Amino acid sequence: MSKCLSSMQRSRLASVKTHRWTPVLLLLAAAFAVSCGKFFPDANSLVAISVTPSNASLQLTKTQQFTAIGSFGDGTSRDVSSSVTWSSSSSGVASINNTGLATALQTGTTTISASQSGQTGSTTLTVTTGSSGGLTISCTGCTGQGAGTFTASAGSTLTFTATNSSNQTVNATWSSSNTTVANIGTATGIATNVSTGTATITANASGSTGSVTLTVQ
Repeated sequence: MSKCLSSMQRSRLASVKTHRWTPVLLLLAAAFAVSCGKFFPDANSLVAISVTPSNASLQLTKTQQFTAIGSFGDGTSRDVSSSVTWSSSSSGVASINNTGLATALQTGTTTISASQSGQTGSTTLTVTTGSSGGLTISCTGCTGQGAGTFTASAGSTLTFTATNSSNQTVNATWSSSNTTVANIGTATGIATNVSTGTATITANASGSTGSVTLTVQ
């Protein structure tokens, strides 16, 4: 009988120990689940934002269209300009509206930021009095042109050039807001094998900036 009771007591003791550890194990499991979310973001989670053009220079009273590109947990990127919150660190230097269009108000430097879902991307905008005027961008290989816009066919090769207010071609530094659509050569202004979508093409030279919207169909 004593052996039987001893066995029952051991069984109860083991049960008590198991129940005692159950809340701890549940807490550890919950903590692990939360940490996994941090290290392995959901495919649809926004993980970073980049703002283009970077380090732009703008003359007084002129405007500059900024673009926000979001990077997501599945490795894809897309234009999120219309859904982010835009801001200027010095609204007296340049204001920016909810579409990312900045207006130069006085000389100086400001930080242009785009924020969404806890992520923020930013770049610097310098406003100058400059006398050279903005840059005008042309495209060889594009199929159509509008006010600050170009259209092109998917798979084509495009060559962009920039001229100043004196109508002189300048050696510009080029950038694309969406390299998946148009991966443009920084020094050449050439974009090969463009893909369907929209991108902002920007040229910077000697403190002047110009940008156009490219739509590939």
